[in-house]
Amino acid sequence: MGVFEDFIAVVNKTETMQALLKSLEEEPARLLGSICKEYESTGKPVPDHHLNLSGYFGEAILRALVSADLITKNPGDRFALYSYEPTEAGTNYYKDILADKKI
Repeated sequence: MGVFEDFIAVVNKTETMQALLKSLEEEPARLLGSICKEYESTGKPVPDHHLNLSGYFGEAILRALVSADLITKNPGDRFALYSYEPTEAGTNYYKDILADKKI
């Protein structure tokens, strides 16, 4: 193992990095669940100001969900820059994750 790999291993063992990595795994499911839940109850795309993007990676995760074709990004209305709605694949993942009680 080289010096850089050793450095990464030391840093990755810290509590902060463990929390960061855990957040990186869990936040996409939470955000997808939030969008799907509101979309199910309203039948309308979810405005950006309804989203809780307070985690470590809020904006990046939103872009990742769009890139993965799990949600679509639409023009907003007079109160939002953008709105988001789940795709069929996103809805299917949401339902399966919900059934597994992961969100």
